[in-house]
Amino acid sequence: MSNKNPEVGSPSQQGDAPDGRDYQGFLSRLQASFEELVAHQQLFTTDATGLWEAYLTSIPEETRQLNNCASCRTFVERFGHLVTLDETGQPRSPFWHERLASAENFAAVQQLRGMVEKAHVNGVFLSSAPVWGTPEKGSWQHLAVIVPKARVFQPGLLNASQKRAEFQEHHRCLNVALDEFKPGLLEQARVVLQADALTRSEKFVGVVEWLIARQRERKQPHGRNLLWKAVASAPAGFCTPRSSMVGTLLEDLAAGLPFETVKKRFDDKMHPLQYQRPQAAPSAGNIRQAEEAITRLGLAPSLERRFATLAEVQLTWRPLTDKPDKAKGVFGHLKTKEEARVTELPDKTLTWVKFRDTVLPSAEKLELRVPSSSSAFSALVTAVHPDAPPIIQWDAPEQRNPVTWYFYVNPTPASSWGLSPGYVEVLGLTMKPNTWFGDRFAHQGQGAFFVLKGARDSRNDNLMLFPEFLRSDLHGIRATVEAFSRSRKLEVPEGEPLASGLMLTPPANPSSWGVVLRVTSKGAVATYTLDRWD
Repeated sequence: MSNKNPEVGSPSQQGDAPDGRDYQGFLSRLQASFEELVAHQQLFTTDATGLWEAYLTSIPEETRQLNNCASCRTFVERFGHLVTLDETGQPRSPFWHERLASAENFAAVQQLRGMVEKAHVNGVFLSSAPVWGTPEKGSWQHLAVIVPKARVFQPGLLNASQKRAEFQEHHRCLNVALDEFKPGLLEQARVVLQADALTRSEKFVGVVEWLIARQRERKQPHGRNLLWKAVASAPAGFCTPRSSMVGTLLEDLAAGLPFETVKKRFDDKMHPLQYQRPQAAPSAGNIRQAEEAITRLGLAPSLERRFATLAEVQLTWRPLTDKPDKAKGVFGHLKTKEEARVTELPDKTLTWVKFRDTVLPSAEKLELRVPSSSSAFSALVTAVHPDAPPIIQWDAPEQRNPVTWYFYVNPTPASSWGLSPGYVEVLGLTMKPNTWFGDRFAHQGQGAFFVLKGARDSRNDNLMLFPEFLRSDLHGIRATVEAFSRSRKLEVPEGEPLASGLMLTPPANPSSWGVVLRVTSKGAVATYTLDRWD
């Protein structure tokens, strides 16, 4: 866009030009529209080409050379082909729209919008640059935008280019899987997983349902685009089912193996000490790679973990403590006849969901009957440094949640958790941390966690940093991270009740259900046995 030197800019870019081309107004409208459109939407690449030539030739001939600018050309060629995708897969250019254009470049903008929005989406776009283009060079203004913070890619183990390549591979793998695993087979797998007959089957129901949804979307008018949109937001592992437990299940079902064989193969691979767990010490190369990555990303403080406290968890229920003040005096400690009157209600057996919906809302006090031993004893774990960079999948800078949990593979005695068989007060009830802020990580499973008074794990033999909890971009150094986890102990905060106790998870597990709760509500006491999730 220059009539002096195509490399440096033009007088038409110094605000409102005398001929009314309103270039500065166009740039201002472009920036505002771009920010609004992409602040919460992913950008995608298309195969649109020849955009700069189309733009320039659509400018009126008398000012065409005035608009011939190397900086603007670079912007159009590097970013002009990008689009966002709406919920139907319809593409929309973040730059080219007639309502943004000036009178001079209206036809050019219209031409580019048509070319870009008719092109084929062929990738996910990521960039770590906070500014695209060159806003100013000398005193000249050029096509450029300041990128909303949410769209500036933050490198992990992979930089933006490597992450784009990973998305390409995920798209390829997903297409191969959808070609191989037909809708009928996926529906069969969903039925099997929902029957709760396989170990930790709830972890994979969401994956299969996600694949079923992708099969449906493929048939829609913009199915190709919808697939790219799904790849860009898919949880870790969803796009590569053929190399996961879901692929194992689907292949076994497709082969027509007896269910007993399917179950044994699945359960063996899902053993807690096998699934996603390194089976050998990390190699020297992996340790070196991990050291470099952790240093570069500033994640060393994130590796320090401790027991979480009651005050740090998102509680679904807490005991009622706001009672009317008694009259002070010599007799203030005495119970009234209303307080002394307690109605004992018949015992009931309920599912967790029924208990949650009908009993919990009015419960003033909960007591849980601690078994002599259980595999459901659990503790919540969090970061030692609250401001350390996220290392857990469901933790994010804009919404911090570094809390995880752990169980032991075999039942442990109550005494090792500082508890004795019998009723103990429930200090609070929370759900599994991965579900605290929505269902994006629901594939990690559901769970109801009862924080028990005095519960504390005495074993405390490692940091409980499991590979399946880590950010997906740290997958390549998981062996080193787990070895580090096994070499350290959790810190123990003093002076606050720990978020430790007992967690119930679906599907029904004979070793962790049959949980007995004594509930006090409005002068009545009832005992409930929870026998399964739903």
